[in-house]
Amino acid sequence: MLTRRLTLPIGEAVAFEKVIKFLNSKARNSESTKKGYSIALSHFLFFLKNNTQYNVETILTSLDKKEMNVYDLLDDFINYLDNRIDVYNGNTKLSEKTKAFYIAAVKSYLEKFDVEISSKKLRNKVTMPKILRRKKETLSPKKIRDILLACTNDRLKVFILVLASAGTRSIETLSIRNQDINFEESPTKLHIIAENTKTKQERDAYISDEAFKELKRFVESKYNEKLENIKSNYPNDLVFSSWRTDKIQPIGIYGVLHKQFASLLSKIEMAQRKDGQGVQRRKISFHLFRDYVKTTVAIHTNSDFSEWILGHTSSTYWNIPEETTKELYQKCMKYLTFLDYSTVESVGRDFESKLEEQENRHREEMKQVNEKYDQIIDAMSKNPILSKVKIDVLKKKIKKK
Repeated sequence: MLTRRLTLPIGEAVAFEKVIKFLNSKARNSESTKKGYSIALSHFLFFLKNNTQYNVETILTSLDKKEMNVYDLLDDFINYLDNRIDVYNGNTKLSEKTKAFYIAAVKSYLEKFDVEISSKKLRNKVTMPKILRRKKETLSPKKIRDILLACTNDRLKVFILVLASAGTRSIETLSIRNQDINFEESPTKLHIIAENTKTKQERDAYISDEAFKELKRFVESKYNEKLENIKSNYPNDLVFSSWRTDKIQPIGIYGVLHKQFASLLSKIEMAQRKDGQGVQRRKISFHLFRDYVKTTVAIHTNSDFSEWILGHTSSTYWNIPEETTKELYQKCMKYLTFLDYSTVESVGRDFESKLEEQENRHREEMKQVNEKYDQIIDAMSKNPILSKVKIDVLKKKIKKK
């Protein structure tokens, strides 16, 4: 049920024949792109209806006949986006990033139907909104632990544990089926089929022992069976579906979990939003766990492996056997564990031991400096020429060494 009036003619915009053709071509690789572009074209239709005599189809003919200048049109559209206020959403304005996306969508639509747009002329004639780059929030093990300890929803807790140990994208994770869990290997491996990845390339992801333990408990409690039987009897059911069916779509599960996560963050006072114009995202999001995994894995292994974990295209020369990837993940697994207190304490002791080692090394260096200093002072007392050199100068030279 709608909670507020629709302020955009979305249904009207997507009913035009050429718009349907355009959106369907975009949907081949991404349904989310189709959805975003449909909203952009709805804005474009609203702008045209209120400022010109054209709609999203008739404007193409006008531009083709040079009755209207395409650069002036895009510039006026940007002004419309700049000044648009959503009175049904706290009088908020569109963010710079959203405006840039809408402009790119409209430009793509016009070019699809042979409206010529020169990149050089576009830069010179149209001032595009500048996207501001703001500092991102950082997650620490303590913050993640606080979120998990406050979470009373089993499905949400398991989902966070998987995100925070695998570094997978949200929809990738929610697309995992029962048959995709390989619990017979250590570390536990999740298989992500090509259709469900952003890059359309299948890959595997590892999860921590802690995450697997909670995941196994969640799945078995849903079916009231052992995981090995569930994999063979219900292979295509989505792991994170609350229902025993393969008819649920990942995006539907995401909507529910996203709402529950927002409530959880509000409860523990971590729901602050980013600075900026428009309705900004919360500082802590599901995607931020991916950042945490990338950073943690890079610190404790290497950058190439951290890119592999995320499923990014890496160097064609970086090609290592599966046993090595397992070893590398095992090496940093303890840093991706949050509720297993024996592991958490072990990580803390490891940090303290490294700190103590560093302090001991520093003390040894200072001891060597002091010994050298004593030798110089002794030499000065025996040599009249050296005694004329200022002590402060010698001290500075010693410290530099």
